[in-house]
Amino acid sequence: MGRAFRDGISQDSKLSMRPKLRSWKPLADLQGLSGRTKSIGDGMGPLVDVPAMVRIENEQWVFERIDQETLMHLTHRLIIHEDSGTRTLGATLDLNTAMQVAQGIARNEGSVVLIEPLR
Repeated sequence: MGRAFRDGISQDSKLSMRPKLRSWKPLADLQGLSGRTKSIGDGMGPLVDVPAMVRIENEQWVFERIDQETLMHLTHRLIIHEDSGTRTLGATLDLNTAMQVAQGIARNEGSVVLIEPLR
């Protein structure tokens, strides 16, 4: 067994295989995907903002549309300050929830969060 490892494979038993060369053209490879994306986007029409709500149930994020009545009950908006400007994170139904979210973001991310009353 030791001699087989030392001597290796005889030249007569070796197979000669040439590596297959693949021409790598990333733009050409993505051309079909980008074409389909553009045609689907044209068929969908212009983008519109859809008010959405995120709830957490059983440690799962649930995204759903908000009806107009729920939008009327929102009381506080959460705004985070970044180098590029301000960004609205969302809105809450009461001040206690807004405070909890702002404290969590400040503690975990180290960001400043502005709580702005909507009324």
